[in-house]
Amino acid sequence: MKKTSLTITVILIFCVLVLSIVWSYFRNSLDALDLPDTAAADVYDRHYVLIPDGENSVLWQAIYASADQEANANGAYLELLDQDAGSAYTTADYLRILIASKVDGIILKPDGTDEVRGLIDEAVEDGIPVVTVLEDDSDSQRISYVGLNSYQLADTYTELVLSLLDGESGEIMVLLDSESVNPIQTLAAAQLTKYIEQQKAAAQDISVSLYYLESSTDFDYDEGIRELFVEYSPLPDILICMDEVLTECAYQALIDYNEVGSIDIIGFYYSDQILDAVEKGIIPVTLVVDADEVGAYSTHALDEYHTLNHTSSYSSVELSLITQDNVAEYLSDDE
Repeated sequence: MKKTSLTITVILIFCVLVLSIVWSYFRNSLDALDLPDTAAADVYDRHYVLIPDGENSVLWQAIYASADQEANANGAYLELLDQDAGSAYTTADYLRILIASKVDGIILKPDGTDEVRGLIDEAVEDGIPVVTVLEDDSDSQRISYVGLNSYQLADTYTELVLSLLDGESGEIMVLLDSESVNPIQTLAAAQLTKYIEQQKAAAQDISVSLYYLESSTDFDYDEGIRELFVEYSPLPDILICMDEVLTECAYQALIDYNEVGSIDIIGFYYSDQILDAVEKGIIPVTLVVDADEVGAYSTHALDEYHTLNHTSSYSSVELSLITQDNVAEYLSDDE
């Protein structure tokens, strides 16, 4: 009996020693690993989401960078949805997901459809503030709009058109998205006709027409503009493009159909391709909305709404021009 007890005691002591050795080895292994300090991990008070318009272009990446910085500075986390060209989800689909997820705020460019307008209203009614950027939907319950206004755009386009025509007559064509009922762009196009009529020289004959393009994919834009160059006669003297993708497609068609020098493009925002075209003088000018202001103002509106339960219904951002005279500054920044 004593021999049995001694054997059990020895076994228990051995087990304790083995467990001690294993535990010591485990602790040393953990110390050797460079694990993140969970206690020091960032903790956010609110979760915001930015829904980009189609692909995450240079413009949207710039807007996100500024908005993210502003959000982090105020205890919020901003998520950028990856809405690439092959995505099966629409803006409406994302809105439904975000409403169900009960996020704390949404930033998006509305498409003007009743479906998206209704979902914006549903989000706000559920306590999720929505800020629209670049394009507005004033008929919705969005808490704020951040971007340009139609008068600002029309006035700028009028100055550029009259400068490019330099006293001559000409035909102006505004390229628009047929799927998006954008009141700012539509109003700007209408006001452009009025402003040109008021400011042109007496002898000038200037007409303004609208050309609508399908927008399911960038390929649709490309095909639509190619049809314009093939079927429209005579071609307009000036093409006004109201977004970055349209500008790139119009520029490529200009080259493919050997129309460089016969048509002037007024572009919108910039990319490597657009900057290269401006540097070469193929695109005389492109408009640049201040993406930093768009991002910062939109996140600030969400923060202010959560803090004060109200915010400004409209925040205007700066509009600049890129020409051959200053394109080097943007090329340097891009590098």
